Amino acid sequence: MVDDSDKTLNLFLRGFAARDLATPLPSCDEGASVDTLRAVMTEQRIDVVGMRQRGGLTCWISREKLDGSPDVSPQRFDPAMQVSDGAALNEVIERLSRHPFVFVRSFGQIAGLIRRDDLDRPAMRMWLFGLVTIMERRVTRAIGERFPDETWAALLSAGRLEKARTLREERRRRHQNPDLLDCLQFADKGDIIARDEQLRQFTRFRSRREVESFVKGLQDLRNNLAHSQDLTANWDVVVDLATNLHRIVLGPEAEAADKLEAPPR
Repeated sequence: MVDDSDKTLNLFLRGFAARDLATPLPSCDEGASVDTLRAVMTEQRIDVVGMRQRGGLTCWISREKLDGSPDVSPQRFDPAMQVSDGAALNEVIERLSRHPFVFVRSFGQIAGLIRRDDLDRPAMRMWLFGLVTIMERRVTRAIGERFPDETWAALLSAGRLEKARTLREERRRRHQNPDLLDCLQFADKGDIIARDEQLRQFTRFRSRREVESFVKGLQDLRNNLAHSQDLTANWDVVVDLATNLHRIVLGPEAEAADKLEAPPR
């Protein structure tokens, strides 16, 4: 029987796929002139084109190579730069962390391209927002279990507590009944994790400053997602979320405690 965490993981692994980010890869016949290749790139607003031989795509060339190298021979498709059209988004991001773009296979052939700029597509935004939400819920639960009866309040300033209480009162006027912990900003929750050694030891962070830095990056990503801002500045955080997808969604079961994950060392 599949439990809820397994269903959630499956949603993140299969709910969106590479095909939801890919754009068709323009192509020219092998042997096309440099001017022709540049013209296609300019027209398609893309810096990579495929090269056809006997009707199939066999290699590719980039604008960077056309503009900066005396050798303009195309390159064969490297398996390390390929994903299937059904590949999960965390796999796509992991490949993009090593390459500026990846090629997408469909029906056994290269057919599309995904670049880091495609981070801004709706499918990727929805996927990332879901991960950030799960991350925050795990952090909230960990704090609540460590500090029952709002004893975590001693770790925050009076000003931050007042803002949380004001938000709680506003939500109560809307006939909601949230806990005060639920009314904290994510940065406040990060401060609690950073300042409490027992909570921090369940993370991979070695210092309070590392926790604060990661939480700030995560909050910046969430704000940019919420306000439809460009996400390229959040690339490092996105890679970290993709790399730690299983831990974020399922939690570190083997360690019997939820963790606020840090970037790999």
